[in-house]
Amino acid sequence: MSKRVIVMGECMVELFEQAKNVYHLNFGGDVFNTAVYLKRSCEVPPDVQFFTAVGTDQISDKLVTAVQQEDIDTRLTLRSKTAGPGLYMINTDAVGERSFVYWRDSSAAKQVMQCYTAQSNYDALKGCDMFYFSGITLAILPDADRTTLFTLIEQLKQDGSQIVFDPNYRPVLWPNTDTAKAAFVQAYRLADIALPGLHDHKVLFGAERTDEVVEQLTELGVAEIIVKDGKHGINGRFEQQCFSVPAHPVRKVVDTTAAGDAFNGGYLAARLGGIAPQHAVKFAARLAGFVVEHSGAIVSKEHFNGFWSKHRPASFAV
Repeated sequence: MSKRVIVMGECMVELFEQAKNVYHLNFGGDVFNTAVYLKRSCEVPPDVQFFTAVGTDQISDKLVTAVQQEDIDTRLTLRSKTAGPGLYMINTDAVGERSFVYWRDSSAAKQVMQCYTAQSNYDALKGCDMFYFSGITLAILPDADRTTLFTLIEQLKQDGSQIVFDPNYRPVLWPNTDTAKAAFVQAYRLADIALPGLHDHKVLFGAERTDEVVEQLTELGVAEIIVKDGKHGINGRFEQQCFSVPAHPVRKVVDTTAAGDAFNGGYLAARLGGIAPQHAVKFAARLAGFVVEHSGAIVSKEHFNGFWSKHRPASFAV
């Protein structure tokens, strides 16, 4: 039987410049990007369901269609009558580093818990094998809705779902660092798997090294910890054993958008396939390296299939 994975967050309209003043329209968002790479990277594709809210407008319809075209289930994609999708524009410099401009103040995804509460359909979520969310998922919610979400996640955990959290800290989305830190600590206490970057913990928790992050999260009760540090590699801890994996070399960085999201999707796909964390990290690092060699958050299926034919997750366990 295939696994059932719920990813919760926001998907937005994505614009990136293909030529001067010529922009390509796509759709992206951190947990959606992770969901795409997770789905594509599994030997036995899981049932991936996207828990979010969109509008009732034509762009929202196109967004839902784009999600479905990635074979991601939209039964948990709720509809708001008063809001539509957020939008962001990507600008990249000569070395592939990106900057963003956002229009997301009225994003329907901010209403997801209100839409969910109006339906009161916990059975639609109950029984999932894995529930994945991020710091952006938390940041866009009003305080009361964030509390409701934590109650929901706690119930899912009690019912046997594996909880996965990536802090993906974006300062502009939070009123202050103390609020973000408190929310992340609460999320970590519920998480079975944590996928932070070192930079997030430098800002919020004062960590200077990846092993310090591992120690911090171990104290919060996280059982499986993967800490990303860009070109400096990855440190992890699982079953009380620590390990390090070097970053995968990249030929040419074109666009670093979604590098961490792709890593997370690849890692979780490998883990769902029964691959040990050390080997799952190796696949995830190679996938992230591949993604940054292309423009935009989501690599085309054609390009991804070329990568997949050479680098299936199981090959890293040999």
